[in-house]
Amino acid sequence: MSEPNARARILVWSDYVCPYCYLIERDLDRLREQYADKLIIDYRAFELRPAPHATLEPRGDYLLTAWSRSVYPLAERYGMPINLPSVQPHSSLAFQMTEYARGQGRTLETHMALFRAFFVDDRDIGELSELLEIANELGLDTEELQRHLQTGTYKAEVDRQRVEGLERQISGVPAMFVEPVEEGAFPVSGVTGVDINGVERILRAHVG
Repeated sequence: MSEPNARARILVWSDYVCPYCYLIERDLDRLREQYADKLIIDYRAFELRPAPHATLEPRGDYLLTAWSRSVYPLAERYGMPINLPSVQPHSSLAFQMTEYARGQGRTLETHMALFRAFFVDDRDIGELSELLEIANELGLDTEELQRHLQTGTYKAEVDRQRVEGLERQISGVPAMFVEPVEEGAFPVSGVTGVDINGVERILRAHVG
């Protein structure tokens, strides 16, 4: 990814089953609009509970409490539709689909379609058939995508991105790192959580 006028890059580690990762997109959209071609936003995979670890209980006390106390109020503040999904899938296949879309120049469109499918439409993004249906709606080549997902073409890359996140000491998402496009222009800085203020301070200081 290259933008001749870009001065900063935000690397965003997220998981498609994390509601805060979906909601933070409202702030990232605002930053895209504000900084235009001076800013690159690049996504990285960080599955919180990769197989064989069990996913959360869809209607367990943990999720019900977190959504009632935090997720729904934040979504209301952002004005974004969101619903507690009836499933809690593993997200590796969804990330692999995004990597396929990256090669087609369709990263952001696919990234957001997967979030909406899960948090708005209650679709199981851990199922191959559901991902292929979403891909069809996006106009992606579903036969080609199916081959890649069934053979794991992009799994190593998705796993590598998670390892890179762990090496940066990421333990929760969303996690964002602001770095200069020109090496050494300003220090790399990391921010975890939905508080975007730290990212904005860095951009104001170094991008203008």
